Amino acid sequence: MITKEQAVQNVEQYINKKNRTYVYIERERVQMKEKIEVPYGKYEDQKKDVYVVNYDVEGYYENIPNFVYVDAESGEVLFTMTEHGYAEDWEK
Repeated sequence: MITKEQAVQNVEQYINKKNRTYVYIERERVQMKEKIEVPYGKYEDQKKDVYVVNYDVEGYYENIPNFVYVDAESGEVLFTMTEHGYAEDWEK
C-alpha cells in the first residue's frame, strides 16, 4: 500500500510525462476509495482500492478540475477523469 504523498508524487510525474499543463495539484484533499469498480482502462470492471488526486487546469472563468485515479497497492496511475471523459482517450 502506498501513501497519499506517494500517490501525489506519482500523479505529478505522470502529468508532467504526458505534458499536461495545470495550475496546481490539490495535495491536501487526496481521497482514498476502497473496492471501487474501475470504469476504464486495462483494469476495467475489476475492484481496486484507489487514491483520487485532483489537479486543476486553467479555464476561462474558473479552473477546471481533473481527477487522476491511482492504484493504492501498486501506485500505478489508472486513468484521468475530465469534464469531457477520459484524458487517455485523446492522448493515444
